[in-house]
Amino acid sequence: MLTQKMKYVLKAEAPIAILQSRATSQFVKTLDYLPGSAVRGAFAEIFINKIGTEHDLFQRIFVSEEIRFSDFLPGDRTNAPLLLPATAAACKRHGLAHETSLHDRLFERLLAREQSNMESRKCSCGERLDRLAGVYMQSLEARVKANPRRQLRMHVGISRPRGTATHGQLFSYDMLTAKPQLEKEKRHLYFIGTLASDSPNADRLFAEVEKIVHNREHLSIGKARTRGLGELSIDSRNMLDAESDFETRWQEFTGKFSDQEKRFCHFSITLNSHLILKDALGRPLLSAAAPGDFGLGDEVQMVAKFLSKAIVAGWNAAQGLPKPDTAVLARGSVFGFRAPRENSEEIKTKLRALEMSGVGERRAEGFGQITVCHPFHVKYA
Repeated sequence: MLTQKMKYVLKAEAPIAILQSRATSQFVKTLDYLPGSAVRGAFAEIFINKIGTEHDLFQRIFVSEEIRFSDFLPGDRTNAPLLLPATAAACKRHGLAHETSLHDRLFERLLAREQSNMESRKCSCGERLDRLAGVYMQSLEARVKANPRRQLRMHVGISRPRGTATHGQLFSYDMLTAKPQLEKEKRHLYFIGTLASDSPNADRLFAEVEKIVHNREHLSIGKARTRGLGELSIDSRNMLDAESDFETRWQEFTGKFSDQEKRFCHFSITLNSHLILKDALGRPLLSAAAPGDFGLGDEVQMVAKFLSKAIVAGWNAAQGLPKPDTAVLARGSVFGFRAPRENSEEIKTKLRALEMSGVGERRAEGFGQITVCHPFHVKYA
């Protein structure tokens, strides 16, 4: 079934604060993106207020999960930035400021080259290369850091009986805000993401959503919404081209290997969002993830992995209760595989389906989105 996607651009009308973890300390950092679960919850709130939970459209979207909400990344209104994979490395001291130091480590691991090759690689300034974690780049071509601006807002606790500041209760919000500029025109922070559907009536389904959630509709997301934070509006939306560049990426990736190495087909899976995998007993699969967890056969071998882990918290607004903490493989993690070349067509068919539908649990909330043979690995190898 062909997946249809609609691109949404959300404009921040106020600073955004979505906590990375539960607020158990005075200082808690905010996420630098909008999780698909948060955007989905904001849409659900609008639907509940306008048509209620018993309406067929609400049931199809939020119960039957006919629409999947992706994570929304901070961008420049037209294009989302590129989240660097865990294989990316650059100058330890200057990072992307030294553009020529940007390097991808995946092929060195796939080809089983000596680890010392990476350790001996240095920037032109003499510093060694180090992993770039949680960094956005403007695009695949523009090697410029594109992380959103953060701002700290301090508060004191207020005594309800006295209506005055309470001694010893100081707390803060780490917020995302638009970057300042010299021009008179006000600058906004934008978030870009997609809504995807495998339904044969996806066009009609998206049209029904537009009737409920209008252009310029306001959404409330994150923490401290009663204090003026978390206000967004829908800036634009449009259908995306259904054509995929999968075959181009596959050919460019496999073209990096010599004729001798081409007796195997090599490929990679890069996580665009957090991934929830569990075993038969419901325990999270992290470093123990295997090809079978991606629906691949026994002929596929995992020969490289660059992983990081995270704990995802959440809040169920409908129930007024926190969601259980979930251990996940963090976005940006990379898996490298190889298989006999005669199985390549069968594997490609499976991988195309994985790219369209995602992997693991809670895919309707943005989890489990992947890219096969990410072009970053080829360009910066």
